[in-house]
Amino acid sequence: MKVVLVTLLLLVCSTQVLTLTCFVCANANDTICMEEFPCPDGSNYCVTVEQGGVISSRTCEPTCPDTPYTNCCTEDLC
Repeated sequence: MKVVLVTLLLLVCSTQVLTLTCFVCANANDTICMEEFPCPDGSNYCVTVEQGGVISSRTCEPTCPDTPYTNCCTEDLC
């Protein structure tokens, strides 16, 4: 019986969907952009655009854009 319970527990744990969570900007006037946001399926990167120490945007993106002042990461809340 214990083996069955352990097997079921492993199956449940292994089928959980991992969703990336990123910091995003709450609105256009938000320059701190520390609101946590669970990214939609297909988003693989947290993307931050920052110039001169000022964050202009933080978003969830499927790809990492190769643009100036852009930083991408793949960990939660990075």
